Amino acid sequence: MKKSVLVHSMNMKNMLPFIEYYERNALNNSVRLVLIESNNKKKIVTKLKKLYYTHFKTCDGIISDYPTRLLERKNKISIAMGHGTAIKKFPSDEEVKNEYALKLFQAVKSADYFLTTSERQNELEFRNPLLDKDSKNQYLPLGLPKNDYYFDVAKVEQTYKLQRKQNKFSQDDFVILYAPTFRDYETSESVFDESDLKLINDLLKEQNAFMIYRPHPLGGTIDEELLVKLNLERIIPSKSLALDAYQSLCISDALISDYSSICIEYLPLNKPIISFIFDEKEYCQKRGLEFDFEDENIGPGIVVKEKDNFTSVLTSLLRGDFDNTYWTERRNRCLETHYTYPDGNSSERIWKLILKSLEE
Repeated sequence: MKKSVLVHSMNMKNMLPFIEYYERNALNNSVRLVLIESNNKKKIVTKLKKLYYTHFKTCDGIISDYPTRLLERKNKISIAMGHGTAIKKFPSDEEVKNEYALKLFQAVKSADYFLTTSERQNELEFRNPLLDKDSKNQYLPLGLPKNDYYFDVAKVEQTYKLQRKQNKFSQDDFVILYAPTFRDYETSESVFDESDLKLINDLLKEQNAFMIYRPHPLGGTIDEELLVKLNLERIIPSKSLALDAYQSLCISDALISDYSSICIEYLPLNKPIISFIFDEKEYCQKRGLEFDFEDENIGPGIVVKEKDNFTSVLTSLLRGDFDNTYWTERRNRCLETHYTYPDGNSSERIWKLILKSLEE
């Protein structure tokens, strides 16, 4: 009889390399996959399916990159992992105080394994005294499936060419992706006002460059209504483009971010990164950080802490100042810090772990 493995995610694209490995190696002969993508936009059928597997049905194995009570419903193996790399503190102290969230976090700690990208991350992700006291997790730095694609040079190059063409960027355009994370607390107004955005737009136009603004789904740092109203030629809201996160990173020549793990995803491409952390002190106090942006072996990006310095650093980026040997080697050192296995074979390692457990 076939064994069953449940794959859970809020965004199943994160698990595609894992699913593709299953299909490519004909694992369907011995294993049946059950896929549950439980974001809020899914239909009632998906929600009922999740309820069924949460309360009535068990699988031989389960793997999830989001907290879920499904992790408590397994016969042989359960695997939890994050959908990113710990830069911000997760879970935050405030999140643990929420009773509903705490139950989800405890379900994560009930899993047999918690997967990360590195030994460093083993000490940071889902670490909290309240959770660790009853933890059953064995931490393993096998990597995350969602990162596998970035190590596939041919796939990255193919995506670069195809998506540039489809989204009307030429090969000569310098494309910057600005992808800030959300703030889960009340913040002041947009970091950039109308005059700032117009100034940045003019600078980009002078250098034949574009900036794609791709905020976290829960919020960002620029007033999107203002951005739409201004209709700037060179600062483009990602909603107006047909690009997912992976495609956005592949077509970009540089990344601007802050406390988002997207900068760790970007490392295999070894392209310039700007860490725009204008509210570092506030963010650290209210959310918590697990990251030293100034450490040459941890922080891969040029650090900008003041809005007034943003345009001068942006000018340096467009001039190619961060493509030199120092920054190339620094990004490589950071890659070694954040990836125990910088090879794009996370899915293979995870499947070997699952298959071994299913055979026992």
